Amino acid sequence: MKSPKGFRGKYFSLAAILALSTTITLANEATSVVDTIQDTTTKVEYSESEELTLPQEELPVVLISKKIKAKKSKVYSASKNNVSATNVTDNVNILTSEEMKLQGISTVSEALKSLPGISVATSGGLGQTSSVFVQGFSNKYLLVLIDGVRQNDPTNTSGARLSTLLTTDVERIEVIKGAQSGVWGADAAAGVINIITKKATPGTHASVGVEVGSYNHKSLNTSLSHRTRKYDVMLSAIRTTENGFTAYLPKGNDIAKYEDDGYRNTTLNLKTGYWLNSDNRIEFGYHDINSFTYYDQGYMDANSNGRIDYKGQSGYLKYKYFTGNHTVESTITGNKLHYKDLDRTSGINDSIGKTPSFEIKDTYKYGSDNSLVAGASYENRKVAYTQVGDNEKNKDDNNKALYVNNTYRYNDLVLSQALRYDEFSAFKNKLTGKIGVKYLFDKDFNIYANFGTAYKTPNIMDMINVWGSSNFDLHPEKIKSFNIGLEYYGLSINVFRNEIENKIAWNRLYGASSKSINIEGTSIYKGMEVSYQKIFFDKLLLGGNYTYTDAKNGSGDRELKRPRYQVGLNASYSPVRDLIIGANGTYIGSRKAYGGYETGRYFVANAKIDYTINKTWSTYFKVNNLLDREYQTAYGYATARRSFYLGVRAKF
Repeated sequence: MKSPKGFRGKYFSLAAILALSTTITLANEATSVVDTIQDTTTKVEYSESEELTLPQEELPVVLISKKIKAKKSKVYSASKNNVSATNVTDNVNILTSEEMKLQGISTVSEALKSLPGISVATSGGLGQTSSVFVQGFSNKYLLVLIDGVRQNDPTNTSGARLSTLLTTDVERIEVIKGAQSGVWGADAAAGVINIITKKATPGTHASVGVEVGSYNHKSLNTSLSHRTRKYDVMLSAIRTTENGFTAYLPKGNDIAKYEDDGYRNTTLNLKTGYWLNSDNRIEFGYHDINSFTYYDQGYMDANSNGRIDYKGQSGYLKYKYFTGNHTVESTITGNKLHYKDLDRTSGINDSIGKTPSFEIKDTYKYGSDNSLVAGASYENRKVAYTQVGDNEKNKDDNNKALYVNNTYRYNDLVLSQALRYDEFSAFKNKLTGKIGVKYLFDKDFNIYANFGTAYKTPNIMDMINVWGSSNFDLHPEKIKSFNIGLEYYGLSINVFRNEIENKIAWNRLYGASSKSINIEGTSIYKGMEVSYQKIFFDKLLLGGNYTYTDAKNGSGDRELKRPRYQVGLNASYSPVRDLIIGANGTYIGSRKAYGGYETGRYFVANAKIDYTINKTWSTYFKVNNLLDREYQTAYGYATARRSFYLGVRAKF
């Protein structure tokens, strides 16, 4: 049996020490004296505005605490500026930490598949490779950020490694769909997934959580934060281990017949900020992922050995200067994404991707609902890789960019525009942009439309292609994105159409002749998303969504792994104070894999009960795959059967 070492090792020790020190500190100090925040300081108000709960008319997220109530949020990802959701024209979904807690979500992949327009296929259990599809686009077209730092790995042709991302320390996830290159550059050809971790709140606070469950699942999370008028700091640690189950499973076979493929993940997160004076603030953040995954390496061999050691480190240093209606920000970001395939006998067994960048921008607020963002950035993508039996090789490219984003509201009409010029070291320079319009009939009814363009440059490894022949003549993909929709008293309808020219695809030849190529024709991904969410009697939340996707390549053939339609349902009910009963389910319609195999036509339901014992302690019990369905999201790969989890949380 292949399984992780459990809770032993330096990372668990660090988490345990942090939890213990937190408990001792708070036991000796029942309350913390906090400096009163001065409302007269405009700059402090700016900082706090990112954390405040907005009026109910702000759209569109729901949480349940001791009773069900509406919570609204601002949106950053649509324009690189915190804008009221009412004034965002884009197709936006927001998931808060409370919503994820209600649904028993513990990974980013789980969170994403609960949203309309998004489907996920996973090659096994926890920690195994996940493929995310947004409106027909695969995840290589998505820009993934953690606190503004890019997680896209230049050594990985599939973009960010989403399977390593946990949600315990996440405050909210913003998903902006459609071409966003005009704001974020080439990586955001199909949209942006912005993962925003939790901040310190005024005072001294701590939390500890433990979860145990099926497949020898164990998880510990802990956090410690402190905030005064002058500075703030937040430190969190998550340690998750699981024996799991076999990754590869011939369809129709018994999962119990094969060995287990275990997983462990330790995630650390640090965020801190300091006010030099009323006009100047500095911020620092660091995110560290250390995961180890057992998987089935051999083709169609459920008992083959494979081990992946992954370390993802990212951070930022930001300086803010406030003067009048301007906020000037200078930001340095960097990451090091180290992937080691310890048992590989051919191909790449060691790779390191780095993306250092620098950005300076000015946000000018020329009205209560109007803002102009202008900036410049430099980004360098570095790749170092080693093939089995060979020496390390290196490659890099870079791009410089100038951009401007504008959000303007006149009475009930909202207009947004974005324009970006990129100068690439390896490709032709390109101008991309987007425009949007929204009309507000009232606080519960609006219509909107958006059009955007994108320029998706080839990944370095697409061109090098160590699995076949190199192709340095690849051209960037050109993308057009259009959507139109309405929001009416909890009902949301969005119709989308995306077009791709020069799409990069694998030519699927065998041996050294295989390579990435630009295919002819225009690939068209079109469809519709419908969602509804409503609170009844202040105790019951009901929600549902439906997505239809018609994704075809330039030859008119239907794209694989994308379900034609899918349905999501969720409900949360609070019959008495301190008790919440929740359930959610997903139906996946027809979905074809290579060889014409069917991986859809199934329904999976989950359930969860939350109970608040007192102001400090709470507990929960959840059941995943409640109906014990046997299904596969990726052909030939196993999924969990009915599984049970029990958790306890404490907040101080």
